[in-house]
Amino acid sequence: MHEPSGPKRIGEALDQVAYRLRAPRAQVLAAVFEAWEELVGTVMAAHASPVRLVDGELVVAVDDPAWATEMKFFSSDLIDRINAVAEQEAVSSLTVRVRPR
Repeated sequence: MHEPSGPKRIGEALDQVAYRLRAPRAQVLAAVFEAWEELVGTVMAAHASPVRLVDGELVVAVDDPAWATEMKFFSSDLIDRINAVAEQEAVSSLTVRVRPR
């Protein structure tokens, strides 16, 4: 017989859902989406935003092709910063898409 489990911490529950969706753990999502401005700076954050992170690929939307170029130039450093904040190799590649806001 299956025993009912007690309450879980929200992070654990989110991690279970994320795993089923092939998404990263809650800690990683927080590192990217909540700390975005700290990771990229105020100016870049005004023109670029994270869209999704699945299977190590971070998709970032920018509002102009010039910002796409800047983001691509900055991508290696950004991946390193995200992985340091997330305390794991959460992001392995970055894809930039131009989408007017």
